[in-house]
Amino acid sequence: MLVGALLVAAGAYTAYWYSAAAELRAGIARWAEDRRDAGWRVDLGDPDIAGFPLRLEALFQTPRISGPDARWRWVAPNIRAVASPWRPQKIFVSAPGIHVVTTRAGDVWTELGRAEADIVVDGARMKSVVARTADVGLRLPGGEEIRADSAIMRVLGSAPAAPSLDPGTGAARPDSADKGIGVALDIRQVLLPDRWRPALGRTIGKVALDAVILGDIVPEGPLEQVLTGWRDGGGTIEVAALALDWGVLRLRTNGTFALDDELQPEGAVVADIRGVDATMERLLAAGVIDSRTAFAARIANGVLSFGGGAARLPLSLQKQRLYIGPAPILRVKTVRWN
Repeated sequence: MLVGALLVAAGAYTAYWYSAAAELRAGIARWAEDRRDAGWRVDLGDPDIAGFPLRLEALFQTPRISGPDARWRWVAPNIRAVASPWRPQKIFVSAPGIHVVTTRAGDVWTELGRAEADIVVDGARMKSVVARTADVGLRLPGGEEIRADSAIMRVLGSAPAAPSLDPGTGAARPDSADKGIGVALDIRQVLLPDRWRPALGRTIGKVALDAVILGDIVPEGPLEQVLTGWRDGGGTIEVAALALDWGVLRLRTNGTFALDDELQPEGAVVADIRGVDATMERLLAAGVIDSRTAFAARIANGVLSFGGGAARLPLSLQKQRLYIGPAPILRVKTVRWN
C-alpha cells in the first residue's frame, strides 16, 4: 500500500516537473516572440532544460539580442537560469565571461569573473533584481580599460522612498512607501585608465548610490526620446545617499536630481566633504581649476568645517557647471545619450 502510494506520488511529481519544464520552454518562446513583434532580434538558440527532479534549469548558449532598429546589440556568454519547480517566480542567473554590447559609438567589452543575479518575477513583470559581479573589466570603444574589484546592484520595480543596500547580502531595508523604481549600487576599487590622467588618482575606493527614480519611463524609441519623455513628465531621481571615496576626497550627500532642457544632469544638495583642501590642490595642479576657484573653495571649507572635520557645503550642478555655493568649481563634460 505504502509503496504503491509512493509510486503514485513519484509519478505525479514527475508529470508535474515535465509539465513545468514544458511551460518554461513555452514561456521563453513567448517572451522571444513578443520581443520580435516589438522590432527586436532575439536569438536564444534551443535552450537546454534540465535539473530533474529538484530544479528547473535553462541553459542558453551564447544568446544574441538586438534592440529595435538595431540601435544596440548584446552578445552574451553562456547563461544559466535556475529555479525550483515549486517557486518558479524566484530565479537565479549566472553569466560569467565576456559580454559585448555594440552601440553606435562602438563595442563595449565587459569581462566578468563573477556574474550572478537573483530575480523575482510576478507574471510578466520583473519585481526585483539583485546582481553581484566581481573581477570586472570594461573596455570602451576608444580602447580605454576600466577595472573594478566588485559591484553590487539592486533594482526594485516598485520601490520604497529610500531603499538601502547591504553590500554583503544585497538586502534592502524595509519600507512600505510605494514610490518608483529603486536603485542601489555599491562599487569597490575602480581602476581608471592611465591615459585619462585623473586629478584625484586612478583608483576610486568606493562609489555607492541609494536612489529612487520617479516618473513614468516608456522604453520605446531611441534613448534620447525616452529620457525626454521622462523629463517632460516630471521625472526626477531622489538620492537618499551618495558616497564617493576617491583619493583624498570623501563625499557623502543626498538630494534630488533631474535633466535640464539639454538633457544634462542638474540638481542641488548639501554635502559632507572631507579633504577639500587637498582635493583643491590636486585639481589646481592638474589644471582642472584655477587658483581663484581653489582659494574660494578653501575659504568655504575653513568657514564651514567643524573642528577640522568634514565641511558641510552646498553643491549644485547647473548648465554643466559644478558650484560650491555661488562659486563655479569646474565644468562637467556633456553627456551624450545616443
